[in-house]
Amino acid sequence: MQKHVDYIIVGGGISGCVLSYTLMKYGASVVVFDLPKNNKCSTVAAGLWNPVVLKRMKKVWQADDMMKELHTVYPDMERWTASQFFDPIAIRRVFHNAGEQNTWMELCDSPAFSSYLEGTISPLPEGVVGEFESGQMKGTGRLNVLSFMESVHGALRKEDSFREEQFDWNAVVRDAEGVDYQDLRAHAVISCQGAQMALGETGLPQQGFAPVKGEVIRVKLDAPLEKECIHQKHFMLSEGNNEVTVGATYAWEGFSDGPTQQKKKELEEHVSKVWNGSTHTLDHKSGVRPATKDRRPMVGPHTLAHTWIFGGMGSRAVLMAPYLAKVLVEHFMYGTDLLEECLPTRFS
Repeated sequence: MQKHVDYIIVGGGISGCVLSYTLMKYGASVVVFDLPKNNKCSTVAAGLWNPVVLKRMKKVWQADDMMKELHTVYPDMERWTASQFFDPIAIRRVFHNAGEQNTWMELCDSPAFSSYLEGTISPLPEGVVGEFESGQMKGTGRLNVLSFMESVHGALRKEDSFREEQFDWNAVVRDAEGVDYQDLRAHAVISCQGAQMALGETGLPQQGFAPVKGEVIRVKLDAPLEKECIHQKHFMLSEGNNEVTVGATYAWEGFSDGPTQQKKKELEEHVSKVWNGSTHTLDHKSGVRPATKDRRPMVGPHTLAHTWIFGGMGSRAVLMAPYLAKVLVEHFMYGTDLLEECLPTRFS
């Protein structure tokens, strides 16, 4: 017997979870297909959100709208799932010279930045090495990604809206009104497959991706670090129990090679320079960021009928997904405009 739903969502990572919740909040029914063990991005993501590119001290595209939506959606999803995964924490930018201090203080006086930057230069936490002190971000934090996905998948299962199985794009049948897949009939099917699509592994071709491999290590420190994230070239995120996650590296090849000794060494050398004490590496992981060639996400229709893309957010899915999901869902529901700079067809 055929089951009618409004949307089939393929991929249950950060973007797929946020989009499925947003569609349901607006009254649509969904079925999500996902194999969590195949996720090459969200399962290793640190989950940090930050509206400022700290290396260049530039605001992220659409940062104000994204921050506003983020601070509404994730707490709402905590209530929906009866779980805790949204964790506001400070991100501390370590200065390398007096010029960076001056730039920070100048930006603090700018209306565009003042809501995100603490207006003082502050000392570094005990154990962190640095000559020029630091500045703290406001409104930043960390989504516990694994807990988030497990909680959302569980909530979807309770509503018979989650299927833990491989999705076969070649089995989608399209007609004038929608799509058929297995026992499902839907208005449309939406790919939220992120890194798998960026690597060309989904069976749904899409141009414009520029995947980036990243590696992180988990490190045991000889003393506790305050509950915050230290940023100086790489981030060092406190995990409790004297442990930190350190990363991430960048590479544009070797996607199937897994964690590499070269990048592990790079991260361990970084830790030795920024932490005044002994350390021990506990774990080492790698993932793939589904970035695009122009660094804009992909949100909009695919060239195939009744097929949509929601992804390409690189390392900023936690920040971007709530706002972009709202844009897409309100387009479905009310016919409001999509963001032209995010249309996947720009790469066709």
